[in-house]
Amino acid sequence: MEKTNLREEIIHNSRELFEKKGYSAVSVRQIAKKSGCTAGSLYYFFEGGKLQILQEVIVSYGIDPVHSLEWVTETKSLDELIDRLILELPKIFQTRIRKLNWLQFDISRLGLDEIDTLKIFPLGVIEAILRGVNLHANDLVLSKQIAWMLFTTISGYVEMAERIGADIEKQCTLQELGETIKTMVKSFIHEKELESY
Repeated sequence: MEKTNLREEIIHNSRELFEKKGYSAVSVRQIAKKSGCTAGSLYYFFEGGKLQILQEVIVSYGIDPVHSLEWVTETKSLDELIDRLILELPKIFQTRIRKLNWLQFDISRLGLDEIDTLKIFPLGVIEAILRGVNLHANDLVLSKQIAWMLFTTISGYVEMAERIGADIEKQCTLQELGETIKTMVKSFIHEKELESY
């Protein structure tokens, strides 16, 4: 088997094993065995071992917030940015939840390095949102606060929708949430402007 094919085979097999058994229950030896190679060969491609494999498996799902949110710098207003985030972010979050649900059972058993790997996605989303907000707010601290407000509100909505189902839409639709967020952001900006005088 060619080297690049073996590397891809290891990622593919790891993904299958993680989805079936959970990350914590899978060993490097099991991955190597399923891939038809030795543990030494596996470490040739993944010097960081199982942690590096986890990182590559997550990347293999194609959930890249930087790429998915490239459009944020093309928005013409903060309202337009919020409208687009209300449309796009829930899809990104739901896809991530569905594709990585096997990790939910392992959270309490993960080490600090694995936890840091899981932080890459939300921090990437916040960084992307911040790029968009920076175009429409003239203060970096204010931009960061707005970016975090947008991220936590929308991700919280999606998480609650995943937990309690469609009932959340009866209480507050995504469009209503978007309008509420716009009102909150405008009030927040106005308050900060008053403080600076």
